[in-house]
Amino acid sequence: MKILDTDDARIAYTEGGHGDNVVLLLHGSFCADWFAPAGRRLTDDGYRVLRVHRAGYGQSKDLAGGVGVSAHAEHAVKVLEDAGVQRAHVVGHSTGASVALQLGHARPDLVRSLVLLEAAFPYAPDEPKNPAMPRAIEAAREGDYERGFDLFLGGVSGPDFRKVLVRELGEKGLREAVASSQYFFTQEGPAFGAWHFGPAEAADVTMPVLLVVGGEGARLNTPHAARSAQLASWLRHSETRVLPGLSHALPLEDPTLIAATIKEFIDRRTD
Repeated sequence: MKILDTDDARIAYTEGGHGDNVVLLLHGSFCADWFAPAGRRLTDDGYRVLRVHRAGYGQSKDLAGGVGVSAHAEHAVKVLEDAGVQRAHVVGHSTGASVALQLGHARPDLVRSLVLLEAAFPYAPDEPKNPAMPRAIEAAREGDYERGFDLFLGGVSGPDFRKVLVRELGEKGLREAVASSQYFFTQEGPAFGAWHFGPAEAADVTMPVLLVVGGEGARLNTPHAARSAQLASWLRHSETRVLPGLSHALPLEDPTLIAATIKEFIDRRTD
């Protein structure tokens, strides 16, 4: 684990593998290790993989009390610079996908392609309203962050999400994810909610983009398919892939398929 100090954060990241194709992995909320299993598979397949612990999660620290999306993107830039990488394929999940989008907008010179797994933001006007979300927020307001954690992830990933976390990351991984729930509800959520990204910003995202959606979202009434469809209408060079049987927890539900999906998209990029 390598450590970088910035003005507003202490950022930890891992580096593995070799090769010209560099993949930068930006995880979603609650869990710093959403991409750990898929990252190992990409490394085994011959990619150089940088896996970031975003500020506030894992071994990284948020020193500003709620860094925003632009700051997270700047941290990713510093990771690439520290690793001596001029351009990378950037993969993000959920809130990490929003950070990847911001990076593609602000620093397109650094991004060869984007793979966005169920981006958390921006919201779409026609998205379904999942009743678990306001219940999770209310639980957090009452100080019951673990209940908020269960309601939130259960609402977007189904009732077995804890089993999935334990299967891939162990009991320790689950405990760390639960412990991160307070940071998500009190600091990250509000900071990300203040972020703006629309058609004007999307016009700067000129690299190829793969939007990945879990097919179970329709059954669970989650908003991510609508959010991905909105992004597809804004982004000039995007394509969408729906993965049947997977929910918002897709990086851990089937890390082999996620790694293969990333690999297939990257291998078609010849720039």
